[in-house]
This record gives sequence, C-alpha cells and structure tokens, in this order.
Amino acid sequence: MQFSKMKKQILSFVAPSLRPRLDLYATVDRHFHDGEARVWMTLDGEEIFRAEDLRFTFEADRRYALAKKRLPEKPERITLEIFQSDWFNTSRVLYEQIERELEEEGWHASYDVQKDLLLYPTLAIEEALTHPHAFIRGFALLDRRVGKRRLERLTCDTPFEFTCLKIRLEAESN
Repeated sequence: MQFSKMKKQILSFVAPSLRPRLDLYATVDRHFHDGEARVWMTLDGEEIFRAEDLRFTFEADRRYALAKKRLPEKPERITLEIFQSDWFNTSRVLYEQIERELEEEGWHASYDVQKDLLLYPTLAIEEALTHPHAFIRGFALLDRRVGKRRLERLTCDTPFEFTCLKIRLEAESN
C-alpha cells in the first residue's frame, strides 16, 4: 500500500481535536545500501515520534555485543544443525529481549512501525490499547474511539505512550 493512502487511513482515526495539528511522514534515503527508512510524527510541526531502522539496529547490535558473553558457546562448524543448538535459541531470545527493551525506552524501527500502521485499522480499540507494540498503544491514545473518562484512567508504559496521553488530555481539555 502506498504511504499516502496508509497515512490518510491512519489519520482518520485521530480525535477531531488533534486532526488538524497532527501529521505523519515517511521517507527512504536512497543513498544507503538498503534504503535507510524513517517514519516520524509531528504535532504543530514539532516532532513527537521518530522511528529509524539504522539507529535502532545499531543500538540493538551494540547491546547484543555487550550481552552475548552470557550465551552458550557457539558451535565451531556452521551447519544446518546450528538452528537447533542452544546457542542459536538463546541468541534469538536475547536479541528479541533487547528489541523489546529498546521499544520500551522509546527506540523504534521504521519497519515495525510501518507494519503497525498497516495493522492498526483492523484492530478494535481494546486490542490497540493492550497491543504488545508500544507504537500501537500510543497511537490508540490519540484515537477518537477513546473517550475522555477512559483517557483519565489509563496508565503508560513507554515514553511515546506518555507523550500521546499528555497531548490528548491537553487537547480534550481545551
């Protein structure tokens, strides 16, 4: 799906009090080997959210390099059996844990956010508010389907969720 179509669909969920103030952008830098992608959201022209593949991957790899000392010994020969080894399974779990921690800290990968943007229109608001990905939970706080009283009772787990809740509560109080 073209980003412009996806953007129009996603922004149709935004609460009326925020709709003219909120915007969503995406770009791919063709000068990078794999086409470095970036997605960002602005409120009144100020960036409130950013997801960058390269930045996210570098940080995940840096943390993995520090933590891999805890892994079992890597098999010397690389064969198909490596995919059933303790090293491979533990390594995969460690990397997934690092990615979850990064997301909780406010780091996001563009590829995950774009998948979330495609998924969001298919979710009920209850599913969106309890979704495993922080971007979907945060964006759900900007959704017109969430009322004022419900907003006042919600708690946040990540910086993006907190920012979205604050923005929405301020917009609804005006």
